[in-house]
Amino acid sequence: MIKVQCPAKINLFLEVTGKRKDGYHTLATLFAKVNIYDVLEMEANMSGKPELEIADELGFETLSAGPDNLVLKAAAAFFRAFRIGQGVKIRLIKRIPMGAGLGGGSSDAAGTLLGLLKLYDMAPTGARMEKLRKIAKKLGADVPFFLHPANFCLGTGIGDRLKPIKIEKSLPYMVLAWPGVGSPTGPVYTALPPRTRADVLTRKSQLHKLVNQLKRGRSVEEWGGLLFNRLEEAQVPVLEKEVAQARRILAAAGAKGVRMSGSGSSVFGFVASHAEGERVVGRLKGYPWKVYLTSCLG
Repeated sequence: MIKVQCPAKINLFLEVTGKRKDGYHTLATLFAKVNIYDVLEMEANMSGKPELEIADELGFETLSAGPDNLVLKAAAAFFRAFRIGQGVKIRLIKRIPMGAGLGGGSSDAAGTLLGLLKLYDMAPTGARMEKLRKIAKKLGADVPFFLHPANFCLGTGIGDRLKPIKIEKSLPYMVLAWPGVGSPTGPVYTALPPRTRADVLTRKSQLHKLVNQLKRGRSVEEWGGLLFNRLEEAQVPVLEKEVAQARRILAAAGAKGVRMSGSGSSVFGFVASHAEGERVVGRLKGYPWKVYLTSCLG
């Protein structure tokens, strides 16, 4: 049996740059992997197919273990691509909230692909990794990022065109709060107010400044104001109520650079130290949220 850790992600920056004919929106985003994990346990068998069991440690809602689950979709695609004649039993220990903008399902899918490669003792050659990248792109826009070894990536296209960013100095501790309500991705994009081309270009310039500040190891006081998420402007109830409240409270508690991740509904902010993070977490205990004191990987 092997175990695979599947990290969450946040978007330190997210601008919606356009919309394709197929309905997908194009982005300019800065992904960062986070120290919150789902775990996959995999064991080969002779069933001839992938099987999935879920252990939901969150207790908020039940995640389907059927063929619509991204883990099983990823496993089935892997079996087809590599003509696997064996089977596999996969146990997913779910710790990343769903509908939170943290990419849990996409990370699980990427972890499945990488885990199966290891389980069947297949070296990660260039040709095999290219096959995995093609599978990942079909599974979802965020899956290629989790397949990528870098902890930070600039994402363009629908988020699948990736450029790794090397950040030498670790980012500060982060407090991340999920208000317990999922945010539906499709309606969030649909409810986004119009943007001017000039505004989009200005924001993309801001992204360039943010990356430079992070590469130079500047303090959060210098780059916190450059964090951005256009989707916070979407006029949907969960963003206007629960997310807006979480952002206000997290900022009032002393967190810096407070933003929503992805299409919501999780909110994050940076703190000066672990002790400061514990103080902020303590101030949020009265709210019915899932709160983490964590950090970006790397």
